[in-house]
Amino acid sequence: MIAKEYAQALFELKAPNLAVVRAVLARRGHEKLLPAIYAEYQKLVLKTERLRVHGSVTPEKERARVLRELYQKLVATK
Repeated sequence: MIAKEYAQALFELKAPNLAVVRAVLARRGHEKLLPAIYAEYQKLVLKTERLRVHGSVTPEKERARVLRELYQKLVATK
């Protein structure tokens, strides 16, 4: 749970200073969490990349959306 919170905080920083992060972890006695923090950080990066890729509207997606709306209107009128 702590590792996830650290990863979220690092992710929200655009350019984290890793030396400062390591010093903060050492001061709090959380250096052992570094691999878990890194894994959680990678998950956040992957999530945003997937959202970017799947969130973009392509001509095929737009065509499918229009066809789906037309089909729903056709079915609703019967």
